[in-house]
Amino acid sequence: MNLEYRLATEQDYDFAFNLKKSAEYGPINAVFGWDELLQQQMHAEEWAVGKPMLICIDGIAVGSYKIEINADHIHFCRFFLLPEHQGKGIGSKVLKQLITLAKEKQLPCKLSHLQGNRVGELYARFGFVIDDCDNQFVYMSRQ
Repeated sequence: MNLEYRLATEQDYDFAFNLKKSAEYGPINAVFGWDELLQQQMHAEEWAVGKPMLICIDGIAVGSYKIEINADHIHFCRFFLLPEHQGKGIGSKVLKQLITLAKEKQLPCKLSHLQGNRVGELYARFGFVIDDCDNQFVYMSRQ
């Protein structure tokens, strides 16, 4: 498996939305109910703020993530993998790179995920702890 990363381009806009939908439809629907128009609007707003990195295998996009470096922490967000590529070690490779970056910058990492999303188990395996949660989200960090 040849894992590569590249910044999303305008041509990746629809892929990124469909990726989010395929990866998070279940948890979003369980917590909020899936509203297609609202999800498209949120995607457009997130896209306008900044494009994610695409995770590619042999040149084919299979996922995405975004890292935002702030003065006091690194925020990890928009992490999605196509369902058929989940559970194959890709997320672990991405998180190892995130942790390396955080150590280099000497900053803690923060992230959140939807209640009921099994990605929380992956984050916990990499030392992220729950800081807070509400009916919709779980907020985690790693020092």
